[in-house]
Amino acid sequence: MQREERLRSMLELLRSKGFATVEELSRQFYISLPTAYRDLRELEREQLIIRSGGGAMPVMAEKAHLPLDFRQVMNVSAKVRIGQGAAALLEPGSVVFLDASSTAASMVPFMDPKLDLTVLTNGLLTAVQLREVGIRTYCVGGRLVDNSVAVCGKLACDVIDQFAIQKLFFSAFGVDGRGVIVDMSETESSLRRYILNMPVTSVFLCDHSKFGRSSVFHTTPLEMVDYVVTDAPLPPESPRPRREVLVV
Repeated sequence: MQREERLRSMLELLRSKGFATVEELSRQFYISLPTAYRDLRELEREQLIIRSGGGAMPVMAEKAHLPLDFRQVMNVSAKVRIGQGAAALLEPGSVVFLDASSTAASMVPFMDPKLDLTVLTNGLLTAVQLREVGIRTYCVGGRLVDNSVAVCGKLACDVIDQFAIQKLFFSAFGVDGRGVIVDMSETESSLRRYILNMPVTSVFLCDHSKFGRSSVFHTTPLEMVDYVVTDAPLPPESPRPRREVLVV
């Protein structure tokens, strides 16, 4: 296969799958890893893909089920504002849970160690970031979720049961047309629902691009969460949370 033909086929594969690792591309096209990296650099120069250390995605691909390092560089300015706004809801001495989403992780730079917080998370990278800023941190155990540096499952729930969580900060793939928070990950949705069934104050973090999205697994209706922190007013037809919408 000539290189031009291979590049076209590689782009078609990425567009059909949404994401592929360098190793997958190497096997698929019977090329060496260095050659696969060179091909991806060429597609990146043509602004046809977004490349990360372990793979690539097409520019117009949906953001569902993508590795965390991709999600961390999407809608960065909105996530920073949302993270800062959500951190303003933290109370001194409280016990909080941050899910493994990149949006929840955006709170970490704005979390003041002087608040004497106890933070529990199922995000491994989030746990590391929390420790780097001096926050008392506990990380749940459990099965590592594919394409996400998150742990879920019964072991995670068993650890969560040991804590008197007061506030939950979480995000998801989106909010569908009926106002239901949805996600592509069954296990992460299940873990969020488990905590939402506890007597916690829930804070949903969501940038404007996530409204109107459909997905496989339901987390909870929007009107069942306490706060929504977002970067734009909610769509007029959207249900409202129990307490407040914070537009940052």
